[in-house]
Amino acid sequence: MAYLAHAPASMVRLAYSEDIQLALDERVAMPLETRSDSSLALSRRVYKGFERHVSMGCPLRRGTLCPTHCKGSCASRLALAAANDDQDVPEAIHRYVRLGFKEGSLIRSMLSDKTVTELDRLARYTLSECEHTRQFVRFSQLSDGTYFSAFRPKADTVPLTCNYFAARMRGDRFCLLDPTHHVIAMHEEGDHRCAVNRLDDRLTRELSEHASDLAEGETYVHAMWKRFYDSVGLDGRDSSQRGYDLRASWMPKRFWGGLTELDSTLGSAM
Repeated sequence: MAYLAHAPASMVRLAYSEDIQLALDERVAMPLETRSDSSLALSRRVYKGFERHVSMGCPLRRGTLCPTHCKGSCASRLALAAANDDQDVPEAIHRYVRLGFKEGSLIRSMLSDKTVTELDRLARYTLSECEHTRQFVRFSQLSDGTYFSAFRPKADTVPLTCNYFAARMRGDRFCLLDPTHHVIAMHEEGDHRCAVNRLDDRLTRELSEHASDLAEGETYVHAMWKRFYDSVGLDGRDSSQRGYDLRASWMPKRFWGGLTELDSTLGSAM
């Protein structure tokens, strides 16, 4: 909206309402409802316009499409950055969009520009969290036959990764819940994609509590998986042993509480 109003970039700064710290010469000009229909429609319009503008004259473009190794990354990294939890996301996207409309396809080669490097940093972190999501989500079968997992990444990765699980679990009904970002991905048997919805606090809490309603024998399956993991591991691998740092590096500790293979409350399957 600031861009369409021709407001100078130096006079506008975007921030999440909970993170606003006003400077001496600043004031809150316009708190926005970002999830209203009009805001979403405007966001789509700006995104599509940005995508067209940065691709015009791009030397990598073939016809109307970007090549496979590019995939419109100049625009798609906006979505990756927007999924980041960093408090600087609104302003970083604001500056990048303005730069893209100003420079067009040249933005692809501006790798050392401060605006581009900041947005790239946010996008790379989201990509890293997407990979963690694909690696460390653990589903459990509930009593109604649904597979369920609650996962807490440090970015809004469920909408970006849920179709990976849809491809791998095409014949299953499953739900992937992110209680931190209040989002759930739901998949029905045979579907090619997941349905993604935002939740309120009450529904998020109720769904999280439903995760304890396991199918008969599911605890035994968990114990078998833990026994297999323990059998291929190194005996005595704790914080004082060689190899512990490798595990902590490739399997961040913040995910350990949700990993079946590291659940200390499970016994070994007989």
